[in-house]
Amino acid sequence: MPNAPREKLRLTFIISIEVRWLHLEWMCRELDREQFDISVLLVSLGGRTPHLKQFLIDHDIPFQHLHCTLAPLSLLRTVYAIYRYCRKERVDVVHTHMFLASLVGLLGSRLAGTPVRVNTRHHHLKHRSRSIIWLDRLANRLATHIVIASQLVHERLLQEQRTVSHKLARVRFGIDLDAFRGIEPERVAALRKKYSLSGQAPVIGVIARYLKSKGIQYVIPAFRELLEQYPSARLLLAYARGPDRRFIQEALAELPSESYLEIEFEDDVFALYQLFDVCVHVPTGVDLETFGLIYVEALAAGIPTVFTLSGVGPEFLTHRHNTWLVEHRNSAQIHQGLETVLASRELRERLVHNGSRSVEALFDLQQMVHALADLYHEWARLAAIPYSQRQTAHSIKGTVTNARGPSSS
Repeated sequence: MPNAPREKLRLTFIISIEVRWLHLEWMCRELDREQFDISVLLVSLGGRTPHLKQFLIDHDIPFQHLHCTLAPLSLLRTVYAIYRYCRKERVDVVHTHMFLASLVGLLGSRLAGTPVRVNTRHHHLKHRSRSIIWLDRLANRLATHIVIASQLVHERLLQEQRTVSHKLARVRFGIDLDAFRGIEPERVAALRKKYSLSGQAPVIGVIARYLKSKGIQYVIPAFRELLEQYPSARLLLAYARGPDRRFIQEALAELPSESYLEIEFEDDVFALYQLFDVCVHVPTGVDLETFGLIYVEALAAGIPTVFTLSGVGPEFLTHRHNTWLVEHRNSAQIHQGLETVLASRELRERLVHNGSRSVEALFDLQQMVHALADLYHEWARLAAIPYSQRQTAHSIKGTVTNARGPSSS
């Protein structure tokens, strides 16, 4: 039988993401160091340096940077490195994020005998190849627990992949609401100067990778129509990179070159939101976002929005209450939404006020951190119980947990 969990849990995050990722920064910052020894394994493709590396150095958090490629031998070496680390450090809980990190991290930690292996689902597998689906199901089997952030992912895992329900825990992502508010005017002015936005109004903001599923190709014609009424308007496209970049740029060629701006990366995303008069996020289908942080961040930043429903959106967004909703793949409705929101100060103030209240109620950072901390301790406790007793405990406790505590839905 496994040893009883130590009073102070050894928790290792394993992630594969090169850009700045606020979620992990906030988790590392807010988790109680009296309860957790935190470390991080950064898995990166092609030798690129993850942005999180400097944050971990600055906050004195132990980490290892594992270079990896998709070649089988490189993947196996990464699995072995994770196995050795988990064995040497006697890790109690591994928590993986993103597909690559989940695959190598869960396999390596399973071989090392790590008792609690958690995977947060940041993806879905619609229209993916059979081999990818098989690997994803392998990761689900290797995980002892799966954290999901939206009802959509919960339903997909149960229906499409037949994931064992007692593995699932519902924890909504939380954000540092204060980080999006009270932004110093100097920071906003600096970005406005940096991107030459003086005299440009209104600014229509889009924060999305260049993927057809993000619906940017439907925003561009809507913005072209908006230019007739607002000749000095500017379309600001942030995180402007991705596999469909050529496709998006061909669509952008229909706009005057001075009417739009592409930004590949901006570190001060909090001030960036304050440049927007309206934020647009229009995924092309309800199941194309597993969560959709832009929905939450834009409302937290106090920006009027035009959205389509996807991911977590249907759970808290209401037309004319906290956002302006449009149909998927509908440029005419996006244009109408932009025009209506820009024309009505009363509407903008209502959307901002109600949007702020919505995110305060549902997406508070401390709710998320406390929920995950409680689950880590509970799962570590269950890992020390013989299998038959764990099954009984699961059946009594229920299967889904949200940021407010256990729930049966």
